[in-house]
Amino acid sequence: MAQTQTFGRTCFLLAIFIFIFISVSGTGMASEFRVWPGESIQNAVNEAFPGDTILVESGEFNESIYVNKENLTIESASGNPDDTFIAGETAGSYVFEIVANDVNISGFSITEGRCGIFINSADNCVISGNKISNQEAGIYLFESGNNLLSNNMVYSNLDCGIKMLASSDNIIRDNYFDNTKNVRGNKFNVWNGSTGNYWSDYKGKDENGDGIGDAAYVINPEAGSMDYVPLMKYVQTLPVLPIARFTSDVTEGYTPLSVRFKDLSENATSMLWDFGDGSASSYPNPHHIYSSEGNYVVSLTASNENGSGSASVTIYVLNASELSGPKLPTAQFIYNTTVGHVPLVIKFVDISENADCATWYFGDGKTSCCSEPEHTFCCPGNYTVSLAAKNENGTSSASILITVLPAGDGNVKATDSIGSSDGAENSVNTGSNSDKTDKYNTGNKKGSAEDPGDPEVIANAENSESKSNGKGEGTGSARIIHRDELEAIKNSVISTARSNILTETGLALEKEMLKVQKNVEAFVDNSLPGSVGDSLPEIETRIAPWIPSFLGLAGIVFMISVLKIGKRGRK
Repeated sequence: MAQTQTFGRTCFLLAIFIFIFISVSGTGMASEFRVWPGESIQNAVNEAFPGDTILVESGEFNESIYVNKENLTIESASGNPDDTFIAGETAGSYVFEIVANDVNISGFSITEGRCGIFINSADNCVISGNKISNQEAGIYLFESGNNLLSNNMVYSNLDCGIKMLASSDNIIRDNYFDNTKNVRGNKFNVWNGSTGNYWSDYKGKDENGDGIGDAAYVINPEAGSMDYVPLMKYVQTLPVLPIARFTSDVTEGYTPLSVRFKDLSENATSMLWDFGDGSASSYPNPHHIYSSEGNYVVSLTASNENGSGSASVTIYVLNASELSGPKLPTAQFIYNTTVGHVPLVIKFVDISENADCATWYFGDGKTSCCSEPEHTFCCPGNYTVSLAAKNENGTSSASILITVLPAGDGNVKATDSIGSSDGAENSVNTGSNSDKTDKYNTGNKKGSAEDPGDPEVIANAENSESKSNGKGEGTGSARIIHRDELEAIKNSVISTARSNILTETGLALEKEMLKVQKNVEAFVDNSLPGSVGDSLPEIETRIAPWIPSFLGLAGIVFMISVLKIGKRGRK
């Protein structure tokens, strides 16, 4: 028995929880319906939930609408009653019959029925901005209270403009009444705020010219219903609704597609973007990226205190892979030299594109997977260094030839310069005119042991063949790197090259100094003592063979000075 009671209580609590959840979700997630001419407003009411909004587009509708959903808003999309007309289904029908609380009706021309708006036992409704005419009664309230009727024009109705039966505590202000009989009511209601209503049968005067009658308009003196500030003239004030407008810089493109939107809405105090992919934004000019293929309807909802308006556009996002095929890697690298004496240390830097991994092959049986390896060649010879760059779509490789000279052999020239295993010349783009490239060959000593070339403009070599893994043909290639692309490794490259140049230049200068010193000693010992009694021509004849040596010594001293000045400047 106890278990049965426990089970019953559990089911009861669960039912209460489900009821609360449905109620909260139903009111918290409001939707917007749009009804176009030829469609049914009543169908939209039937499908709506409490809290939803039904926007009726401009046009003519012929139906009677029964509103039984609480907190429902039904309004014309334009906010202008002169372009949205609703006529009763028959002459004896109510155009709008409201039987639920908190219903808002606004912005319509309502005509040709028994009653334009019938509030039947409903409270807290708002009827505003309508034109109601050619009915038996314009507005009829039965057993309803705390409703607001404002800014309506009620005219040309046969029985009365507004009829109130067993209804009290309603507020009726800022309306226009011009009917056979304007009002019938036997309960207390409020007929004015800061201003009252315009009554076509008002007999009072406006002595001070402020637009308000000097005497009250009597509704029902026994119930105390009086319009204390009746209007002498009336101009219907239409609500200022927002107009949603926007632009986008593109409407079609390939993934990832970047789109910038710009809000051009009018009369809006807030806006909400829906990008069609589950993302939203409240920024005026948002930037959105579509990463997946598809068609996305982007809408902007602009709002103010009177209502909202919306505009939309479709963004077409195409699959980039279908256009360009798979992205293949491009192997490319840079280095500081291609020739030198053992032990030769060379710094390499991988700058491949679209590569998931890269492997170095140094030609001496050793490999590396580092992005910036530093490799030492210990034996003389020619070594082909290659870099293989891979991704899921294929492989690309690039290679160069490294010439390693024996120790102390300063006269051997490099057999190749950049990226060619057959000794062919290669041109390096230095960033100047395309017809003014430097040739790395033995004729101008670039790439030789004496001058390994300008390390700032040396780039990676020719492209070797590319391979595919079946997802796309490999077309990756290595390319020449310009001077401005080497700034990131400039210091390490320059310092290494500079040290090699200074070392080799120092050895050459030392040999030349020894030669000059011996020539000078021989001249001093042999020529000068025996020349005291000789004539000037004979002295000139003896000195002449040593003039080139003195000139060579002066040139060497000048070169050393220039090198020292350049070294201090670079420091």
